[in-house]
Amino acid sequence: MARGRIRARIRRSHLYTFACIRTQDTELEEPHQFEGPGYSRIVYCNEPRRHEKKPLNYCTNYISTTKYNIITFLPKAIFEQFRRVANLYFLLAAILSLTDVAPFSALSMIAPLAFVVGLSMAKEALEDWRRFIQDMKVNMRKAKVQKGNGVFGHKPWMKLRVGDVVKVEKDQFFPADLLLLSSSYEDGICYVETMNLDGETNLKVKRALEVTLPLEDDMAFKDFTGKIKCEDPNPNLYTFVGNLEYDRQIYPLDLSQILLRDSKLRNTTYVYGVVIFTGPDSKVMQNATKSPSKGGAGLRNRWIKSFTFFSASLCLFHLVTALILYGYLIPISLYVSIEVVKVLQAMFINQDIHMYDEETGTPAQARTSNLNEELGQVDTILSDKTGTLTCNQMDFLKCSIAGMAYGTRSSEVELAAARQMASELDARDSISSNKNGTDASEIELETVVTCKDEKDQKSPIKGFSFEDSRLMHGNWETGAFTYEAESPDEGAFLVAAREFGFEFCRRTQSSIFVRERHPSSEQPIEREYKILNLLDFTSKRKRMSVIIRGEDGQIFLLCKGADSIIFDRLAKNGRMFEEPTTKHLNDYGEAAKTSIGGDREAMLERVSDMMERDLTLVGATAVEDKLQKGVPQCIDKLAQAGLKIWVLTGDKLETAINIGFACSLLRQGMKQICITTNTGYVSTRSNEAVKEKRCVMQITNASQMIKLEKDPHAAWLFICNMLSCLSRQKALVTRLVKEGTGKTTLAIGDGANDVGMIQEADIGVGISGVEGMQAYKILSFLQAVMASDFAIAQFRFLERLLVVHGHWCYKRIAQMICYFFYKNIAFGLTLFYFEAFTGFSGQSVYDDWYMLLFNVILTSLPVISLGVFEQDVSSEICLQGFDSELYKIVRTLTISGGLRRYSIIPSPLSARTKKICSLTGLGYLDGWEMAFILPSLFFFLNVIIFYDQSFRSGGQTADMSAVGTTMFTCIIWAVNCQIALTMSHFTWIQHLLVWGSVATWYLFLLLYGMLSPVYSGNAFRLLVEALAPAPIYWITTLLVTITCNLPYLAHLSFQRCFHPMDHHIIQEIKYYKKDVEDRHMWTRERSKARQETKIGFTARVDATIRQLRGRLTKKYSTLPPQVAMSPS
Repeated sequence: MARGRIRARIRRSHLYTFACIRTQDTELEEPHQFEGPGYSRIVYCNEPRRHEKKPLNYCTNYISTTKYNIITFLPKAIFEQFRRVANLYFLLAAILSLTDVAPFSALSMIAPLAFVVGLSMAKEALEDWRRFIQDMKVNMRKAKVQKGNGVFGHKPWMKLRVGDVVKVEKDQFFPADLLLLSSSYEDGICYVETMNLDGETNLKVKRALEVTLPLEDDMAFKDFTGKIKCEDPNPNLYTFVGNLEYDRQIYPLDLSQILLRDSKLRNTTYVYGVVIFTGPDSKVMQNATKSPSKGGAGLRNRWIKSFTFFSASLCLFHLVTALILYGYLIPISLYVSIEVVKVLQAMFINQDIHMYDEETGTPAQARTSNLNEELGQVDTILSDKTGTLTCNQMDFLKCSIAGMAYGTRSSEVELAAARQMASELDARDSISSNKNGTDASEIELETVVTCKDEKDQKSPIKGFSFEDSRLMHGNWETGAFTYEAESPDEGAFLVAAREFGFEFCRRTQSSIFVRERHPSSEQPIEREYKILNLLDFTSKRKRMSVIIRGEDGQIFLLCKGADSIIFDRLAKNGRMFEEPTTKHLNDYGEAAKTSIGGDREAMLERVSDMMERDLTLVGATAVEDKLQKGVPQCIDKLAQAGLKIWVLTGDKLETAINIGFACSLLRQGMKQICITTNTGYVSTRSNEAVKEKRCVMQITNASQMIKLEKDPHAAWLFICNMLSCLSRQKALVTRLVKEGTGKTTLAIGDGANDVGMIQEADIGVGISGVEGMQAYKILSFLQAVMASDFAIAQFRFLERLLVVHGHWCYKRIAQMICYFFYKNIAFGLTLFYFEAFTGFSGQSVYDDWYMLLFNVILTSLPVISLGVFEQDVSSEICLQGFDSELYKIVRTLTISGGLRRYSIIPSPLSARTKKICSLTGLGYLDGWEMAFILPSLFFFLNVIIFYDQSFRSGGQTADMSAVGTTMFTCIIWAVNCQIALTMSHFTWIQHLLVWGSVATWYLFLLLYGMLSPVYSGNAFRLLVEALAPAPIYWITTLLVTITCNLPYLAHLSFQRCFHPMDHHIIQEIKYYKKDVEDRHMWTRERSKARQETKIGFTARVDATIRQLRGRLTKKYSTLPPQVAMSPS
């Protein structure tokens, strides 16, 4: 009853809680009349069973990100497999092999196809099972639900229904979209963190209707009923319209009463709410885009289509027979081999110890293996800010009070510049001038905050101390309170004020209490300040104010905001510190987020705009938004590699700019163009300005979305660095960048608001290991990670993911595909030559089992070893001085160009074969593809050697089986020796697979010949009785193998001697046992290779060096001539 009386008094009061004002006319609005489509949802509170029947029959709270289920897996997975042109081709060939005109048995065509398709489907099932397990982790989370008679019990999220009354406690996530009924606060407010929805770390205030405030405990819901009429499910996070029918009255609802799924309850013990939208109907899931099917460019390139067309062209000669016979020009095991390789590559990414975050125990995770090689082709990175670049932690850095600057902590840029110049910063020179003169502008204070234990003497604010030495001798303890503010920078202000002697200790609904530590008093003095009103921050006002009454009855208005706004509102007698404060702001601006503070007596009756005038300037503050470890350096490395980096954030414009400076995307002197309208005049001027000078743009709201849709190739699209936009616009911007540039894009984020962006990009990366965010990891991280293709714990690991694994995977896949086509063309053309030799009779020179085992077993394992273990350079070298050049070489090549670059045929030979292609009507094929005619001719020399000649001492001539087996032996030796020459990094596994494949051929030939002639046919005892005793068999194998590989060996030698690539040079250094990890050598090479990127950590360090050198030159010029000319 006591709480009921308190609530009644609050409802009659015009005082508002701290940081929360309820407008007086909120509940005086007329209820909305819902008519027409879009406003048909009806919710019966505390009666969930009524929604299980038609016409309501709302969806459950179960969410799923899987592609298949038990029923749809088989048909959908088969459809996905046969969407590939090559698989469809082999399906047709397998069907035709059942006819009498087929040159091979049906088994030799059906078995490989079934193996390849089955393995691919098994891989799809395994990856989808992992997605299902992660879905269940979310669906099985527990929530307290009213089960009847005022009793609340736990129920899995997936079993929540519309109309359920849910109790959510502090630091828990909301399981569905809820209508707030009451909270632990008497006036029904609660604080909500929506970082997972819009990326903002500021706490939002939600307010229950006054009519539902008496529902203050569990038993109050025993007989509670009500009816809600509201809008239908939609993706708009910032609007809600509805009515609540309760106690025969109708009350209007708006967004301030709605608690959205995946947002988090903060600073509030508990809240009660009724479920309105569940599962797919919730706003966060409505914003989630459908997960697209992504695949690497290697499986979409034109080569596979080219060879399919090539085979189809040859079929014109003799249709069905040739369709099956020349099918071996297309490697049936290419798809499955690439998938096996990608799975193994993904395992190495998952187990990379250098991408393991020890603080959170989170490893890297490759959630899909289809995009490994795309990591080496990224052109543009689109990154979220909150939780991705930053740690959501604000540190108080510096301040300016009454024209005096306090705090001497140097930024990372200044420290890097000092190290690079091999000199100390001269920023502290003003300290000595402060002691010797009266016009000093900076002061360093001398003591540290006392703690209970010497081991704990670590101040929350660095570079600060107190000037008055009497403050050093107090025994006051600090740090007893943990602050959770609506804004992280306000929390930093509270911590700083506490360390400066003003500790915010408690508050009531209308007052706050500050404990002041004063040298003249042994005990802290607690002072009470009445909160009269709060003027909230808005993006239009760019400031916020609080009106308070002190203990002496004086009323103050305290205002903080952007410098441009505050300076315009200063009184004439309040500008005495404007000039030095402006100077300090300029110094702070590059490293931290800045705001201005002011106070003056004001009248409570004035409107907010009139009250916030004639202010007295007090000072400025610099709050550092703590970046994650290694973010500036990672961005600098990626910029040096030629990648374009965008930051998409939902924060206000000023915060976006400040973060741009902090993470080194922006620097002083860079031109900024802020677009806030969608007029053609501004767009035209923007494009002209971009052409004149490199610039950065901040686009607020949706001002340029129409412009982008009409002209995705706008000039500024290619150089924009910072973009301020809302959650849904991130996906649109990502799509426009991807389509406008036509290049590979990567999106990285950590929250549910980044899901659309992650899914829209070619590659999506989720951040999964933010320190101190364990609850966030369980739910919101799952939202981003479940939608992502790769997950890493920190943004800095993106450098290794792209520069090391991206380089390796792309190079491996390129060489692997190149080798695959080499061996299949060389093998398939021998069939074509033999066909011409026999008058196109349709006869095959090889046994059916030879054909079956060629791609599946005898030549697949060496290719897999190449795709998994090959390293042109080590990971340490990738991250050293040549990392940008190596990544650029890979990134700037298309798949076809990349394979041509890594081809195994000299370019002059490729040019000549292009003429052959044009003469034969196949000019669309690349030259290197047809260059394998030469090795296939060497193989066909076996026919000439064995034709009408005895090959044994007894005078026996070779039959068809002996000729075919000898040709097949030469092919096995030649292609495996070819891949051995291609490899530049050997392990015992590669030796085992390469030479083991050759040994497997002889073992199979021996075992196959031991079978009954019914099964082995003409191969019965062929090796033991016919080939092995014949010297010409071994001599032919040796000569053909050497002849086939000699041109490639000569090409490699010529290239390494006269036209070496970067990785060739590094390999030579390693071979001659020079120290490839010599830091001095790489520092020298890196300084030579450094490029002017205009952005990144290096650019800011260079700019700082120029400033420091300018200062030194200026000071040097002021010295007396005899001192300046004296020898050092």
